[in-house]
Order: sequence, then C-alpha cells, then structure tokens
Amino acid sequence: MSKKIAIFIILMALLAVNASAAKYFVVEVKYFSGSLVFDQIGLREVEYEQNKADESGFLIKIISFEDKLIDSLHYNISENKKYILYVPYSIAAARIEIYNPLNSKVMDIDVSSFADTCGNGICEKHESYESCTKDCPSGNQDDFCDGIEDGICDSDCSPAADADCEAAGTGTVNASLPSKITQKSPGAPRIEEAEKPQKKSNYLIWILLALVAVISILLLLFIKKRKEDRTVSSLRQYIGDNVRHGYALQQIKDALFREGYSEKEIDKAIKLIQ
Repeated sequence: MSKKIAIFIILMALLAVNASAAKYFVVEVKYFSGSLVFDQIGLREVEYEQNKADESGFLIKIISFEDKLIDSLHYNISENKKYILYVPYSIAAARIEIYNPLNSKVMDIDVSSFADTCGNGICEKHESYESCTKDCPSGNQDDFCDGIEDGICDSDCSPAADADCEAAGTGTVNASLPSKITQKSPGAPRIEEAEKPQKKSNYLIWILLALVAVISILLLLFIKKRKEDRTVSSLRQYIGDNVRHGYALQQIKDALFREGYSEKEIDKAIKLIQ
C-alpha cells in the first residue's frame, strides 16, 4: 500500500513539473561594450517565470506575420558576458525584435521556421502547397511549383513543369509576372532606338567636357608663359643696366635672389644679354 502511495506521489510530482513547463524561444546573445551580438536560437520546454512587472533594460517584442505585437518583455543586460533569453513561444510568431534602453532596434531575429500556423485557413508567407496543403491550395502563388494536373496553371511553374500551363498556352514562367525570356515585340526596337540618342548625347557631353578641360589647361599655360616672358624681359633690362654701371654679375644675381626671383628666370635673362 505504501509503495502505491509513493508511486502516486511521484507521478503527481512529474505531472506538476510538466504542467509548469512551457515552450520558449531560447535566444543566446553576447553583450560586449554596449553591443549585442546574436549567437543562436532554439525552441525548448522549460520551467521559467518572467517578471513582467520589471520594464527596465532591453525590450523584446514578439511580432506576428501581420506585423502585429504578440507579446513583449524586458531583460536587464549590462555586463560583458553571454546571456540566455527566454522568450515566450507563439505559433504565429514571425520574428523577435530587440530594442536597447534608448528604444533603438539592435536585433531582428527571424523565427518563422518555428511557426505552426498550418490550418488557420490563410496561406502565410512561410507556407506553400508543399508544407501546408490545408491553407495553400494547388496552383496558388506560394513560391512552390506543385505541377499537379488540376486544370490550374501554377504561376510558380514553367510551362514544361506544369501541363496545365501548356494547355492554357500561357508560355510564361509566371502568369502574374512578366517572363524573363520574351519574344521580340514591335515595341522592343522602339526602346532600343530611344536609348541610342541618349547614349550619343552622353558621348557628346563627355567630349565637350574634355575639350573644355584641354582648352583651360592650354590657356593657363599660355598665361603663365606670357607672364614669365614679361618677367625675363624686365630682368634683362635691369641686369644690363647694372652691368653697365660696373656691378659684378654675381652681385646682381644675389640681389635678385633676395627679391624673390627664381634662378631659372635670372639665367634666362642673363643668356639674352650675353
């Protein structure tokens, strides 16, 4: 009798533990010098009780596929170390957003692979005919080509992959989107012809800019040469006058150096005298 009571107590204790355990997104992050770095995420049943009364620290939001807030909580993250964040699981969660104390988003984690929305009557973005036939019917545009002969041309299929598309004579990869490979149409040459004058006008602009640059450089060189010729001409007269007055050539050169004239200009003027 006592054994039966003991077994019953153990079973009740195990049931109580399982009842208190709940599913959580287990997010592992690293905090260093004010920056939060994502490490990994998993799904686990754990016994954890979040203090929702505490609204300080980093804000964590669970967002649905319709961009609606499912739940939110806060975590105090301040020390340089690895943190494990327990975020309540939701079958409709699309992502987890984390905001720092200044209310700036610092992390956006995709959790759509953990979602369990199959059977809600809506073909969600992460679902297709392959993963959820309850919500996504055959021929639906869901990024999956089912290729089933059901009289519906699957817009995700090529004509070769879905016999219904060949029968319909669509000749396109996606009935709702333009094909990447199209036959030439009367409008195509007009587009090409419209592009040609634009290309020509671009070439002309570049040629004109190049000509303006060349002319500007030549003009600057001409002005510089003319100024140099005037300087040399005045130096020649100055040196000639001083030589006639009996000053030595080296004395004249030293005086001109002190005035700021270059050796090239002085030598040119002396050559003209000699």
